[in-house]
Amino acid sequence: MVKITPSFEIEVETIDNDHRRLVDFTNQITAAIDDQQYAECARLVPDFIALSKRHFAREEALLDKFDYPGIDQHRQHHAGLDDKMETMLTLAGRVEDNRLARETLRREVFFFLMDDVINEDMDFKKFLVDARSKEK
Repeated sequence: MVKITPSFEIEVETIDNDHRRLVDFTNQITAAIDDQQYAECARLVPDFIALSKRHFAREEALLDKFDYPGIDQHRQHHAGLDDKMETMLTLAGRVEDNRLARETLRREVFFFLMDDVINEDMDFKKFLVDARSKEK
C-alpha cells in the first residue's frame, strides 16, 4: 500500500488532494490485481489517467500563476508521461488474460506516481511555499 507522508505534501490543497486521490487509485488498482478483480482494474486505470491529466493541467496553471522558472521543464516532464499513460491503458486491457501485463501494470502505475509526486513535484515545493507566502 502506498501512502503520502506529510514530507511529500506540496502544501497546496488542490495539488495535495490530487496526489492523495492518485495514491488511492494506485492502491485500488493494485488491490484489484491482487484480488483478481480484473474488470475493476480495467475500469480504474482510465480514471487514474484522466485524473492525472487534470492534475497536470492544475499543477501547470499554478506554476504559471507564480512564474515558476522551471515550468517548461515540468511541462516537458508531464508530456513525457503521455507514453506511459498509453502503455497503462493498453496493459489494463490485457490484465485478465496476461500475468505479465498485470505485473507490468502494477509497476508502471507505482513508478508513474512516484516519478510525478516524489521525483518531480518536490522540485517546486519550496518555490510554491515561498511564492504563496508572499501573496498573503
